[in-house]
Amino acid sequence: MHRIGRNTMLNRRMFAFVASLAVLLPASAMAQESDGKLDGEGKEIVVLMPSRSNAYLAQWIRGAEQSAEEANYKLTVIENNFDQTEQDAQAQQRISSPTKPAAYVWWPADNQAGLATLRRLSRTGVPVFQANQAVRPEAEDMVVAYAGVDDYFNGQIAGENALAAREAFVKNGHELSGEGGNLVVLKFIPGYSAGEDREAGFLDATKDAPFNVIATEYAGFDNASGYKAMSQLIPIIRSQGIDFVYGMSDGPVTGAVQALEEVGMKPGEDVYLFSATCIADISAAESAKEFATGVQSAGLEGWFAINVVARYFEYGETVKEGTYIAPDDADARPVFDFAPSKKNIIPNPQVVVGTDPATAADKLASFKLWGESFQDHCVY
Repeated sequence: MHRIGRNTMLNRRMFAFVASLAVLLPASAMAQESDGKLDGEGKEIVVLMPSRSNAYLAQWIRGAEQSAEEANYKLTVIENNFDQTEQDAQAQQRISSPTKPAAYVWWPADNQAGLATLRRLSRTGVPVFQANQAVRPEAEDMVVAYAGVDDYFNGQIAGENALAAREAFVKNGHELSGEGGNLVVLKFIPGYSAGEDREAGFLDATKDAPFNVIATEYAGFDNASGYKAMSQLIPIIRSQGIDFVYGMSDGPVTGAVQALEEVGMKPGEDVYLFSATCIADISAAESAKEFATGVQSAGLEGWFAINVVARYFEYGETVKEGTYIAPDDADARPVFDFAPSKKNIIPNPQVVVGTDPATAADKLASFKLWGESFQDHCVY
């Protein structure tokens, strides 16, 4: 079941408005008109990012490699262990290399702490594109464009999932434990701005009918981290009543399912769990132990980021002002035969599974995005 929430529609209307205001750079700054075929002639794009030891990042790299191959670029990926100091050193070493790439793609381990290195990259004369982590206001002039997720918007999708979950919870005869329903929030890791943005987007989407947040805990990105965090919280907060669990991706949610079941609670029955985005393990959604998620596709994001870089060069090193939100077309990948915008966002369609295990698999099977299934986008 592919359900679009009101915030998705709002963002589409925003895109139409922004697009109507977007203006290209002056014609004197543009090269000849493009024939629409991307060809980087084998030039190098260097990506500086956290490690592919995280399943999402590994799939992002696979998508980026596919996009680079399609556009005839050489892709070099320099990984760090989610360590900004390590990434700073790697960037400095690459800057010192006598061989300059066509472009840098910057995915910071710590968005704030990495600003000094981003500034150094921006002064090399090589165009810098930021990926995945939203560009901080003070860094706007350091990057040519941003390409990737909008984690504030992803948080809004989680908010839509939360509101739908609460409506179903009450409709199914459950009494809320606190005003608005008692909610546990499982965040990513300290310093990772995606988590802060997802929390802010969630609070915005639910501000008119807020939840009672009884605990917020860092829970990493995967099942094991989510299990550990939830296991530690349950003895402290269980007496208050746990109605809902918001995991910022499916990884921590799946771990939380296990922790809740071990103490006799029943995810999908007496406690409803939901997330902002799918990642790798979809077992909780398939069994309706997770009520709803969003489809932020790692491979699609990696592909889109490199496509934005390639289109920048193809269309005369030009960017449009404003924000472009890629459409969530079901049947096929959209055609991107135009210059990129300053901010380029991938879709994250809402998927509500519900609480019936008998229908969950069919609902997931009916989903399509850019011609691929829920499993294609979310299992890797």
